[in-house]
Amino acid sequence: MAAESSMDIEDRIQEAIEKISHEEKPNIPATARDLKLPEHRLRARLKGRQSRHQRPASNRKLSPDQELALCQYWNRLDEIGLPARCRHIGSYANAILARAHHDSSTPAPTISRMWTGRFLQRHPEYLIRKQKTLDVKRKELEAHDIDDLNGWFDRYKSIRDKKGILPQNTYNFDETGFRIGIGKDQWVVTRDSKKPLSFASSTNQELVTVIETISGDGAVLPPMIIVSGKLQMEDWFTKTNLPGDVLLGVSETGYSNDVLGILWLHHFDKYSADRRTQSGVWRLLLLDDHNSHCTREFIQFCDDRKIILFCLPPHSTHLLQPLDVVVFQPYKHYHAEAIDNATSSRPGCSEFGKIEFLTSIDWIRHQIFKPTTIRSAFKATGLIPFNPSIVINKLSNVVNTSFELGTQPFETSSPPLEIHSPTTPPQLPEPNPTTLQTIRSLRNHAQLLHYQLDQLPQHADQSLHKYLKGSLALAQSGTQALFDLENTKAAELARTARRNRSWRSMQQGGVLYAHEARAMVLQKEKESKEKDLQKAQQIVESAILAKENRVRKLWKEISKDMRKAVKEREKQHKYQKLLFTEISGFIRRRSRYLS
Repeated sequence: MAAESSMDIEDRIQEAIEKISHEEKPNIPATARDLKLPEHRLRARLKGRQSRHQRPASNRKLSPDQELALCQYWNRLDEIGLPARCRHIGSYANAILARAHHDSSTPAPTISRMWTGRFLQRHPEYLIRKQKTLDVKRKELEAHDIDDLNGWFDRYKSIRDKKGILPQNTYNFDETGFRIGIGKDQWVVTRDSKKPLSFASSTNQELVTVIETISGDGAVLPPMIIVSGKLQMEDWFTKTNLPGDVLLGVSETGYSNDVLGILWLHHFDKYSADRRTQSGVWRLLLLDDHNSHCTREFIQFCDDRKIILFCLPPHSTHLLQPLDVVVFQPYKHYHAEAIDNATSSRPGCSEFGKIEFLTSIDWIRHQIFKPTTIRSAFKATGLIPFNPSIVINKLSNVVNTSFELGTQPFETSSPPLEIHSPTTPPQLPEPNPTTLQTIRSLRNHAQLLHYQLDQLPQHADQSLHKYLKGSLALAQSGTQALFDLENTKAAELARTARRNRSWRSMQQGGVLYAHEARAMVLQKEKESKEKDLQKAQQIVESAILAKENRVRKLWKEISKDMRKAVKEREKQHKYQKLLFTEISGFIRRRSRYLS
């Protein structure tokens, strides 16, 4: 006799449940015998247990709601242009299991090696496709097919039109790294064409990452600066001119990570929300496909705060990202100029460290982030105003030129000479004007001598003219030397003040706004002064108490001496009285005897 299938048994169980539900006094054992069912199984179903077909598989690690959340997360990544790697499925499943595990005495459960394959079998809507690699060296030439770029621009325009996103709510953010003290070669003017030229430069290679955000209407949000280290140092805030809204974070490598990415997102939401014309308006954030931008927490926060993430195609930032196309190149230039101004022989400094970088960053940003520059960045990428032909034509011209010439299109010669007027980030005091007045007086006297000595012979007049010309030139050189010396002294004094470091830390890791850090420093100083005041008061009170104790002790000694003196006096008086009594008695007896 063939074994019954589970479906046949399930049919009889459903029949038994229906029969029992219509009986006033159901007889469960009799019904189970009549329909040839296990009594314990029927009783369990009557108590609400699901059938085997309805119950989830016993080897499922994730519950249905957890698996649904995982699917929604992958769908969100696919929508913003960041399709997930196969290995990421397992890592995020383990992350979900770890968050749901609350027993600290046992390790969190993890999925098996075969779980990802079974997951994809249960969800046939997900396809495994090969994402082709693209040589970064050829990205300028073949980063994307023109049809792909047109499709990306169409999606970008569709999202902005559908959500009614204005230019002021369209943002682009990206990270750029700086080697703190590494500048670049400088163009100089010299008369010697053969002499080797070199200049001293700082060799500080510590990495600093700056995250910048710009909007389509020409605005720039406060940056986030990530410094390599583990502690937030007090001198980074007290000995620099960082604006109060700058967010400063630390990481061991100096690069951004998942935690700092979330903290930056809160920073972005804080300052971009204030710029919306009304609450609830959607914001569009253009970003690259960095790993810290595609975490579940990052995407969930954006969805909750009505921030639409719109990812750039891979290897297309040189074409489509406004910060890369226009802003970051001059950013590096002015950073190198700040290093040169701080380390060249004229200012009198020899190093460029974290404090110097943080001191100069505000000046560097003021040179770069002008409204016209930011608007031109969005215009050059065809984003605002919407004009994809700028990028498409550029790419088409590059491809055509490359194939016509049969050469690499991006091998260019050295850049032409650019003359930049020297500027210095810190505002130095004006030089003493005494020397300039002397030069003016010297020039006036020279003109007077020319008028008064017209009668001299020609050779004497020429000699006098050369003498006056040399004197004026020497005076001008002396004035410039004095000006450079004053600049050097001012820069060296500022440098010396920054070198006197306290080595006090604010906190370990995390991020701090500059204004919050300075408020913490003031609070610490206030508490320190209060402690010093309390200590001084305790010292004064101790001194007063000691003085009172000494006075009390002295009075005790004086009182003791006085009591001793009084006792001695009383004793002497007693002896005198006794002697007087004896003498009086003797006199009386003598008188009585004589009489």
